[in-house]
Amino acid sequence: MAHPSDIAQPVLLSHASFADADEQAAALRGWNQSYLQLSRGAFGGEVRQLEFAGLRLFVESLRESVYQTGQIREGALALGLPLQVAGPSVFCGAPSDADALHVFSGASGFEFRSSRRHVMLGLELDEAAWRRCGEHDPALQARLGAQAGLRRLDGAAQAGLRQCLSGLLDTVEAAPALLQSPAVQAAMLDTVMEQLGRVLAPAGSVDSVGPHGHWMLTQRARELVHAQLDQPPTVLALCEQLGVSRRTLQNGFQTALG
Repeated sequence: MAHPSDIAQPVLLSHASFADADEQAAALRGWNQSYLQLSRGAFGGEVRQLEFAGLRLFVESLRESVYQTGQIREGALALGLPLQVAGPSVFCGAPSDADALHVFSGASGFEFRSSRRHVMLGLELDEAAWRRCGEHDPALQARLGAQAGLRRLDGAAQAGLRQCLSGLLDTVEAAPALLQSPAVQAAMLDTVMEQLGRVLAPAGSVDSVGPHGHWMLTQRARELVHAQLDQPPTVLALCEQLGVSRRTLQNGFQTALG
């Protein structure tokens, strides 16, 4: 039987321009969006999207101010990082700016009044992919997924996530054939999860594994890697097999190896 990582998942890559607000609102499937144009002038916008393995990346551009409402599908995580904000904007009742992490997912839906010139970089993880992101504690996962709103998190980590997601989308658009490789898909997903984990990890968080546990963990990790030398597991896959977060695995090797 083939291992899941041996099979390339279907890939959707698209780039569309819109002259109608309703058509652009429908471009993000599963978001149940409605757009109402607020500023005068002809509507214009575009959406670039990449989907694979439970992950969706997109960049949405708007050239008029729009009042947006939506409801993300249950169990998914949807985040946004503004790339450009020209003028005032409000997200879920709070002033929005380029330095805030926008959480779109949540049981009550979201509302967003965008600036007249607005570019948003978005990341969506379906329920299974979101569950695999084990860098943060369950309590933080519950808080992020429970209510849409703005989050003020570590600036350097946010910048790293923004660069990672933008670079991945640009790379695949330039060379779509890359994602025909299961190994490349796994590596890209692993990279996204790593950057997302850095953003979501609670400040000062530590794992509860003691020195002896770290040694046993690294031994088990080595055994798993040696057993799969023909196709070594990614860090994400290794964490899943060991049942630990990336942070715990990293701390284990740092402690065991000095």
